[in-house]
Amino acid sequence: MCRGKKVCSELGTDPAKFDKECPLRQPVWIEPCINTFIEALESFIAGRRTDCLDLLQSIHDQERAFTEWYIEHGQISGNYRVRVLQPPPPQQIAEMLDPVRNVSKALQNQILQRDHYHCRYCGCRLIDRKVMQAFVDKLASPLLTRGRKNVEKHGVILATWPYIDHVVPHSLGGRTEADNLVSSCYSCNFGKDSYTCEEVGIANPLSRAPINDGWDGLLARRQALKRL
Repeated sequence: MCRGKKVCSELGTDPAKFDKECPLRQPVWIEPCINTFIEALESFIAGRRTDCLDLLQSIHDQERAFTEWYIEHGQISGNYRVRVLQPPPPQQIAEMLDPVRNVSKALQNQILQRDHYHCRYCGCRLIDRKVMQAFVDKLASPLLTRGRKNVEKHGVILATWPYIDHVVPHSLGGRTEADNLVSSCYSCNFGKDSYTCEEVGIANPLSRAPINDGWDGLLARRQALKRL
């Protein structure tokens, strides 16, 4: 447990070992859990509810562990990085803030599709919100929950729920426009917080191309879920 402590055990105190692309990279054991989760969703769509529940049960202990990882490490990683790096305070880049702070649904979809449903910081896969919510609602099982509190959310939901992040924070004059917005996972979005990339010691994600490996956020499965 690192919340409230001076040092994050996942991050450490040596800036030379900090990831240069994201606030804190997901542990490697999370990806197999996501693969099993996707297999469970496909089983459910195919009418094999028992197989779906068995697959979700098989990752239950691990997904609970990475719910804890997100809460105790991922979402507060930027704060720990700033404590170590002690950067100078950033300059506001515009005298007047963009009056539009919240990203419209249309612009959200544009950014997610541009970024091929990958986090532009750590590169992890993201799952379309409507697809995920439909799976939760249709399955109606305690093995897959999306409660109000983070501890009530399934770990894979925390890992893959898409956010749109202002690269230059809105509070510093960053615009709510496509050239200042990127797709982000929960961990990178909340880990970066309202800091600049420079403050947390990572590269601007727009300086590298988005990952395009054919992943579509499971958008192709939306209609199949709606028909169930």
